[in-house]
Amino acid sequence: MGCCLSSDEREEELLAEKKRREQSPRGVGMGVAMMMQQAGVLIGANSHLAPPDPNTLVAQIRKAKAEGRTVTLVNGNLYFDYHLVCRIPPHYNLQV
Repeated sequence: MGCCLSSDEREEELLAEKKRREQSPRGVGMGVAMMMQQAGVLIGANSHLAPPDPNTLVAQIRKAKAEGRTVTLVNGNLYFDYHLVCRIPPHYNLQV
């Protein structure tokens, strides 16, 4: 003559997953938006992506590092604080 309540484990997992998604500050949408922005920069703006001479480039990298900015070189593309700066040709030898 009592009442018995049982909860479905699958239901609890779904609720936990939903809560996790709501708590994350950046979701998949933010990552996709960032990728699309970078793709647009790579495709649409080739004129300003031309590499400067190597000495100027090294000076820019050292200045950015001194300012505490993030400097990244990935697949021949140079980024300062995750913003594309220029493309680096394979024959450039950057020793910074």
